[in-house]
Amino acid sequence: MQFTITSGESSAVLGLEGAQLNSLKKDGREYLWQGNPDFWAGQAPVCFPITGVIPDGKSFAFGKECNMKRHGVARINPFDVFEKCKNSVTFIQKSSEETKKQFPFDYELKIKYTINGDTVTNEYIITNTGNEKLPFVIGGHPAFNCPVDNDEAFEDYKVIFDKNITEPCLRPDHHSGLVDTSKKYDVMQGGSVLNLEHSLFEENDALIFESCPAKSATLIGKNGRGIMIEFQDMRNLLIWSAVGNAPFVALEPWTGISSCLDEDGIFEHKRGMTVLDAGETVSFKFKITMI
Repeated sequence: MQFTITSGESSAVLGLEGAQLNSLKKDGREYLWQGNPDFWAGQAPVCFPITGVIPDGKSFAFGKECNMKRHGVARINPFDVFEKCKNSVTFIQKSSEETKKQFPFDYELKIKYTINGDTVTNEYIITNTGNEKLPFVIGGHPAFNCPVDNDEAFEDYKVIFDKNITEPCLRPDHHSGLVDTSKKYDVMQGGSVLNLEHSLFEENDALIFESCPAKSATLIGKNGRGIMIEFQDMRNLLIWSAVGNAPFVALEPWTGISSCLDEDGIFEHKRGMTVLDAGETVSFKFKITMI
């Protein structure tokens, strides 16, 4: 089941399965990656309560065993529609026996999408519905067509941050998904512009800009079209594309990152962890603007 929200000549289509974006259009032009399985079948999964992986898919959170595949339980369990308006739709997922087999905690996750002009706000609202502490990280994984126009190439695009990036980035291992924090990659060389090349993603996985000083990044092509992502509520931004010259780029705002080799394996000790007390609610937002 899908839902369309509109604002002028811009629209977003949201799918109940995964409570994720399925389309972003402005003036009839599609900006969101359409999930070609030859490269990557995904589009914009929501990552909760982990972003990336935990070692061997296992961890202990406040003494309880967790068994989760990449990006957690939310994206692979059912959502319901909580509210539908002309310019917004909100999905809801409550912890269930199925989610608790993998992540043994009680929670309520609302995902709200609102369109205003050419901008779609993605909001994650997490409530601890249990009687004990709830640990989690959360993030978006939207991928965008690159190129947008047929007369462009991947290499005609760049990502422009709103501040210089002076610290080298991290990168997860292609196979394990784990991050070796002793290895740093100075792809920005202190500047604010990353010129895209497929070779950036062939030998290494995503670029992880941890504790990113910038709070917006613009993916823009030679024709002046693209998207801007604003992530004031999120600590980290990842940039990723699939191997094999995939014609998309994912810009991923995360509160945490994938598990790192220097961590102790205790879930609540992971980088960027949010821990909610019983009954507590927190919200994280980021915005996507079509240009």
